[in-house]
Amino acid sequence: MKRTVLAIAFFASAAAFADWADEPWIGDGRPEFASDEAFYGEDPAPAFRTTFVSPPASQSPAPRLELAVAGYYSAKLNGRPLHGVSRTSVMPLFSPYDHTIYADSIPLPEKLLKPSGGTNELEIALGNGWYNLPPLRFWGSVEFRAHLAHGRPCFKARLAGGGGFSAWRWRETNVLRNCLYLGAEVDATRPCGAWRPACAVRGPKGRIVPRAAPPIDVFEQVPGKSSWLREGEVQVVDFGANGTGVPKFLVRNAARGTRVEIVYGERLNADGSVNALTQTAGQIKRGNGGPGAPRIAMQRDVYVCAGGKVEVFEPPFVWHVCRYAEVRGLKTLLRPGEALIAHTASVLRDAPTAKNFKPAKPEFGRLHELCRRTFLANLMGVQSDCPGRERLGYGGDISASCEAFILNWDMKEFYLKTLQDFADEAAGDGWITETAPFVGIADRGGIGRADMGRAGPVSWSVGVPILMDAIIRHYPDAKERALAFYPTCARYVRQWHGLHPGVVVPQCIGDHEALERAPDAVTATAHWHRFVELTASFAGMLGRAGDQAEFAALDAKIKEAFAKAFVTNGVVANGTQSAQAIALYHGLVPAPQVAAAEKRLLAALEKTGYGPTTGFFGTRYMLMYLSEHGMLDAAEKIVLHEGFPGWLHMLDRGATTLWETWKESDDVFSNCHPMFGSVDEWILKYGAAK
Repeated sequence: MKRTVLAIAFFASAAAFADWADEPWIGDGRPEFASDEAFYGEDPAPAFRTTFVSPPASQSPAPRLELAVAGYYSAKLNGRPLHGVSRTSVMPLFSPYDHTIYADSIPLPEKLLKPSGGTNELEIALGNGWYNLPPLRFWGSVEFRAHLAHGRPCFKARLAGGGGFSAWRWRETNVLRNCLYLGAEVDATRPCGAWRPACAVRGPKGRIVPRAAPPIDVFEQVPGKSSWLREGEVQVVDFGANGTGVPKFLVRNAARGTRVEIVYGERLNADGSVNALTQTAGQIKRGNGGPGAPRIAMQRDVYVCAGGKVEVFEPPFVWHVCRYAEVRGLKTLLRPGEALIAHTASVLRDAPTAKNFKPAKPEFGRLHELCRRTFLANLMGVQSDCPGRERLGYGGDISASCEAFILNWDMKEFYLKTLQDFADEAAGDGWITETAPFVGIADRGGIGRADMGRAGPVSWSVGVPILMDAIIRHYPDAKERALAFYPTCARYVRQWHGLHPGVVVPQCIGDHEALERAPDAVTATAHWHRFVELTASFAGMLGRAGDQAEFAALDAKIKEAFAKAFVTNGVVANGTQSAQAIALYHGLVPAPQVAAAEKRLLAALEKTGYGPTTGFFGTRYMLMYLSEHGMLDAAEKIVLHEGFPGWLHMLDRGATTLWETWKESDDVFSNCHPMFGSVDEWILKYGAAK
């Protein structure tokens, strides 16, 4: 398949923004909907317009647009797209908007500006993005909107290095709906509304800072291949591989008013139709999404044709994870080049390890590409668990795969922004949440106490110190910035230990998606040890000897309690691959029992023919421990295991991105999930040609 790699310009503003506290948020002034049902009806996206005078041609530096947005946006200067930051309309970066808002600083190209003294027209269109989600009940109960800062989309804008703007005006566009999880609808027969004065509105409360983390941009454009499912009615487009992107369709000679509906999916059903169920938002598949929500919360776009010879439909303010698109309503088959997907992700520079990687075996190369494609699909401003049904920054998933991401790309600014997200969410009650931004998910967090309601499970909270440690090791120039998050960790440890002086942690989600699980208390207590151990090391780096001694003493108690509770003659708890790997990797097996514990792990592997039965934590720990302790051949057997369970099984079953589970799923689980991507860390460290 021909792939066109697009040129991308990495941009990160280093200049600090002046205080914007007195600048008003600008919006359309329309009230928020009074009922849940109303969120699912028509709600035309607003566009805003202003003018400004071009500066003298001799002026240096060139003017820039400083723009802070709650929602998503696209921008035009004198009628032409302003691509100083992104080719997509899915900016800015998702963050806890009531704490931190990342503003873009966009250069205004000279070729788009009027000559010196001329009047320019700037237009900004706003989408709902993360700021105005509908009240979907994920899994029938969790409403993200209730936990995120929310409101109608709005913005603040200034011209740096130029004059001021005229009064802003706004109008309704023909984008009738747009929702990250449900798709967009554009009616090209609908005229845009009349321009009217914009309003000063109440926006989010967060401090506005310049964006240093990479923007979301297009890195690859892939043409799709269409075939009829039912001739003249339904066609299916195959983009060749699963991934995240913004689709684009060229519609030829459709009658005015033709309604084109497009449904996206990662798989096909047995009859050749598109299966939308593995990326349906929050398992909303039987009318359990709340009042007014669709019965099945699938990713679906709609375009009502204007009736032109050639029309272009590129759904605004949304992205989709898909390999396939089912297109309904067109009478003619989309020809080559008329259905494309522009793969999008945070723009990252390749790390030297990945840039110079040459696989020692063909299987390593295939798995490396499988992982990279999965990773990129999950870098839409946060490192997500999946780009379809959840799209959230889970700390546990990040901790298990961040080394693999760092070996592939320069993740420094991205991960510093991730740490800020978690620190923002912990700023109030001190608890590190399961996801950042926090959306209300706190699955088996804390120790069952009501006053730990927002606390994530410790195996997910540990993502913060693990990420700090990774940044310090890989990016020495960012050590000071990473250590700035030490107070978040220290507060968490003291707060947790104050409520639960017992050092064995009784509950957690555990070694998630293991086929043979370690007891949850094993996973939780091991990660509690790791959290405290790392926090003690950060205290030492900062010269806080008292803190270091305090946390080191607590860690010694945790290690002693773990060994007493779980380790007997080298057998850890139930003796599964998961339990053995978790304890060995974290140094929680007493020295006299290590050889026996290793023997037990190898016996568990031999029992399955080296097929991994671990979850996403245990899988990484098992590969790394074996490889670092003279058993590299055993780790390689795990990676190259044929048949179920294993990564080659995914490839043999036609996967183009990693599955969320070892078992294949055509309904519940994502087919694009980086959770088991630690195999790429192993490949890049141990699978290169000599």
